Amino acid sequence: MSRTVALMLALAVVTAGVLAASSSGAADTQRTIGLITRQGAAGFFDPIETGARSAATALGDNLAVTEAGTWGDAAAQISGIKSLIAQHAAAIAFATDEPAALKQVRPALAQARAAGIPTVSFQLPSPGSVWVNQSSPAQFAQALADALASQMNQKGQFVIVSCRPAESIVSSWLKLTKAYIQRRYPRMQRAGVVYGDLGNGNVDTHMFSRLMKAHPQLRGLIFLCPGESVIVPPQVIQAHKVGKVFTVGNGATCPPLDEGYFGRSVRRGAEEIVCPGDPVKLGYLTVWAADYLANGHTFAPGSVNVGGPVGTVQYYSQNEELRLGQPITITKANLAQYGSK
Repeated sequence: MSRTVALMLALAVVTAGVLAASSSGAADTQRTIGLITRQGAAGFFDPIETGARSAATALGDNLAVTEAGTWGDAAAQISGIKSLIAQHAAAIAFATDEPAALKQVRPALAQARAAGIPTVSFQLPSPGSVWVNQSSPAQFAQALADALASQMNQKGQFVIVSCRPAESIVSSWLKLTKAYIQRRYPRMQRAGVVYGDLGNGNVDTHMFSRLMKAHPQLRGLIFLCPGESVIVPPQVIQAHKVGKVFTVGNGATCPPLDEGYFGRSVRRGAEEIVCPGDPVKLGYLTVWAADYLANGHTFAPGSVNVGGPVGTVQYYSQNEELRLGQPITITKANLAQYGSK
């Protein structure tokens, strides 16, 4: 999976409204819900499938899982969709792909809908499909800020570390994080915003020493991009500043958290990692949404009561987005739960 796609995972638009809806329960006749996933992504799809199977069991559905190649393989997804159409699946949920591949897949999705089979995308949006998303940019930015504030006891100097070149979502996180901390944590003072290099040069490898020299009272760092989240915290360990300078970073498509990149820093207490959501819950919500649509229901803006491990989520009609909205923070205390096996 590309870093561009990883950075885009939290992109959403906030709207409003209130509506209560509830699970349809087990169907009188068992329906087949198709779930199309991908290979790789550091085990990200395994917990999605776990959550999806849990939802199918709770709803009385038959879950047909297709692992449609690697990221960007449009032909494999098209084949999976057409196979589910031939099986007369009640609904199809699929992992949204890179824009170029998604463009090739859209005619097959349209064919499914023409046959009366609703479609659900998870991760990124796809026009015509209900989009099951993890969290909005504001929710992700606030989770980063809250994680750092809790470590710093809500006071002291901090620096926000962005990356270059950056996607538009990173600019959104930066703006949202700055505004939220200023409003929510007035005793925290932003000492500056600096830019790393996504690991493509030597800027990151010398970043911490330069920051400490420029800001001797520095107590916190927020890493908006995964590259800096990997490279800089080990420098905190090497400088013997664990417990004195606190950090929180973007873990990209976590959990599971890749312990080869992040594990040592989290285990040593040098960093906490924020993930846009729990993929087990994402899988559960995806199949629940597919079942809901298969039962002939439609979503309206507002609150949706899913129940089970998910609880209440929000639906935003502007993007046909059903948002989980529950970022998680991985710490030394819960690393065993969310780390890679």
